[in-house]
Amino acid sequence: MPRITANNIELFYEDTGEGIPLVLQGHHHIAWMPFQIPYFSQHYRVITLDRRGTGRSASPPGDWTNADFAADVKGLLDALGIDKAVIAGASLGGVVACQFGLDYPDRALALVIGHTVPYFREDSQAWVDDQIRIIQDGGRPIVMQPKSFPWEEEGPPTQRPGFESSELGQYLATLSGGVGNTKDDSIRMLRAIREWDTRPRAEEMARLTQTMPVLVLVGGNESQKTVTLSYEWHQMIAGSDFYILPNAHHGAAREDPIGWNRAVHGFLQRNDIV
Repeated sequence: MPRITANNIELFYEDTGEGIPLVLQGHHHIAWMPFQIPYFSQHYRVITLDRRGTGRSASPPGDWTNADFAADVKGLLDALGIDKAVIAGASLGGVVACQFGLDYPDRALALVIGHTVPYFREDSQAWVDDQIRIIQDGGRPIVMQPKSFPWEEEGPPTQRPGFESSELGQYLATLSGGVGNTKDDSIRMLRAIREWDTRPRAEEMARLTQTMPVLVLVGGNESQKTVTLSYEWHQMIAGSDFYILPNAHHGAAREDPIGWNRAVHGFLQRNDIV
């Protein structure tokens, strides 16, 4: 079974293809299986995992931090005997990719920071608090993204309206996923991401591309603040690439997999990571 002890916890992972290691991560490994694994495994050794608290991975007790999530990825590389890898992710996975690059710059060949922001504003933290209340009440969290402006009734949806009722959306709904196996797992993840703030490490971020190429990726239909803060992040990481996927929402990797894969693979090819 593809289980391994990494960073002192048991993680479930998938490993396919050969060549340069590419780690795709965020929440549940299933999110990457339909569209990214078949494509990228033609070119790379692709590794994906169930983040702690999701899928078949363990849920260690206590509070979690974004540094813990990055340490889990580093522990997985250690356990698999991999010295360096491309670290890519979307949403929380983008946070973890950046955290990994800051904490373990000698272990990253490149970073793909997708669909997130360099820090959570007060109103975004309030949005996280709302998501926690939704979970506590038995509802489904992260259906809508944070608002950009006070006058908005709500933020944009995480994926294209009507996508769930499409044939593809109905198929994806049959697959396991989610941000946590239990309410507590989901809440601990949200509490970790609520504290995300790269500004205290701005000097380190500015030097990231001296060690590795970095792509900051965002969907054109994500909230305006997400788009503008992603661009701010690109400016904070001197020499990074920046790409907006047109007509794509937060769930761009499943909503527009051809565009997402093309953007990421093109970035790796331009930087001779082939």
